[in-house]
Amino acid sequence: MKSFPLRKQRYQKEQQQQQKRGYISFRNAAVAIPGIFGEVEAPRPDVAMPGKEDPWTDPKWKDKRWTIYRDVAYDLDPFFEKHPGGNWLLNLAIGRDSTALLESYHLRPEVAVARFRMLPVLKDFPVEAVPKSPRPNDSPLYNSIRIRVRTELFPEEGRNKHRQGGDFATCVILGFAVFAYSIYYAFPSVLSGALLGLSGAWIGLTVQHCANHGAMSPSPLVNNLLGLTDDLIGGSSLMWRYHHQVSHHIHCNDNALDQDVFTSMPLIRFDARRERKWFHKFQHLYMFLAFPLMQVVFQVGDIVGLFTKDTEGAKLHGATALELSTVIIGKIAHFGLLLAPLANHATSTVLAAVASFIVVQGMVLACTFAVSHNVAEAKVPEDTGGEAWERDWGIQQLVTSADWGGRIGNFFTGGLNLQVEHHMFPAICFVHYPAIAKIVREEAAKFGINYASYRTLPGIFMQFIKFMKDMGTADQIGDITTVRHRNNELALQLDIAKTSMNSQANVDVGSDSQSIQRNLARRMFNLQ
Repeated sequence: MKSFPLRKQRYQKEQQQQQKRGYISFRNAAVAIPGIFGEVEAPRPDVAMPGKEDPWTDPKWKDKRWTIYRDVAYDLDPFFEKHPGGNWLLNLAIGRDSTALLESYHLRPEVAVARFRMLPVLKDFPVEAVPKSPRPNDSPLYNSIRIRVRTELFPEEGRNKHRQGGDFATCVILGFAVFAYSIYYAFPSVLSGALLGLSGAWIGLTVQHCANHGAMSPSPLVNNLLGLTDDLIGGSSLMWRYHHQVSHHIHCNDNALDQDVFTSMPLIRFDARRERKWFHKFQHLYMFLAFPLMQVVFQVGDIVGLFTKDTEGAKLHGATALELSTVIIGKIAHFGLLLAPLANHATSTVLAAVASFIVVQGMVLACTFAVSHNVAEAKVPEDTGGEAWERDWGIQQLVTSADWGGRIGNFFTGGLNLQVEHHMFPAICFVHYPAIAKIVREEAAKFGINYASYRTLPGIFMQFIKFMKDMGTADQIGDITTVRHRNNELALQLDIAKTSMNSQANVDVGSDSQSIQRNLARRMFNLQ
């Protein structure tokens, strides 16, 4: 592999040629933003393209609740009283190209699109100034999977069956949380704090996660209330919806656009496209000291985001006063619950219990979230080509995630163990993911795309540790202002599969396919 300086010179030359042709990547519109561990330089998908009219500051548009769907600007105002998913989810679409949000959040997008097309079109809106979103509906793989999910699992039209089924899990998880808090309040200690941390992590992985995606219930009110449990455990449901759904889900493992990748820098390096520091060679060891602090990091980030109206990966264009108030109210409720035992117990005892809660919850959440996107086969550095909106969105979701376990893991992680299925269908309740996984595996085999899956959590966790060690020494292979180009090897694999989908050879994927994909990724990262 060529050294990084040579690659950078080549990419810069290509950038200059593109600019001469009148094509400018929105990755050049980089701005300094407050990251978790200091200021980071990152391109933004919600700032005006260079040299274009800025609709976010133009008096003609800045007060309108506009969105863009497939190169057409719409006024969302008439839809706020009619949106079946509720206003909090619809607010995510305000002030950005919402194509990927719309198409990935609706199992039957043609119905949603039909309603969308009835909205007022904003003529003369500077659509070209708004960075384009990926387009899930243009992915043959995604369409093939979605059609089967609709017809085989949810054939009843308009019944919202895909948002149902999580009632039992919700009752068990919240019941355990009430039990854990009762023990914590009556007998604060390191052990009871740890028990409360486990219950908080379980809520964070399951109830709040699924509800904030609008998938725990057909009722927006129920989803909103369950989503607020994120605030009770120390997070912010508002900030989570923007950073997780607008940034991470749409641009999974994108070095420049997925804030889960770049905001950990410079302390932790998840991607070889990030700058390498001397201390990263120890990150596979010290990350276990950093992970317990995730709770504190999010607390600080939530407050900063409240004042800036900005998460690291998405601006809060649509956040209402009510939503913003949940940040403050949530913090008061969270710390009130944590410190309530001070009324009957010594300060040192309570503080020890609080510290135990923070450490256990942070460690469980960080480790569970991190493993599925940070193994070698989920880090192919160049995917199916070009800018974010030019890629095959379905393939990107498939090749940037890895599954582990089955139904038991699904129950305890809210479907986060089946990360591929969750990213493709975030608005489907997690209890349905095991059935969807079978379909995804079969369709991926037909298309010849590797479907990374591990039998157990320890299995993927050991690969995660190995990957983090490798990332500590891997050469830097690009920078965040560079347009990523077509991965010819993966694209060729896809083209061959498309022309022979009925071939039994493509169905019978060999047992070594996962190791082949892992080795491919390692070669591309220039690892030994």
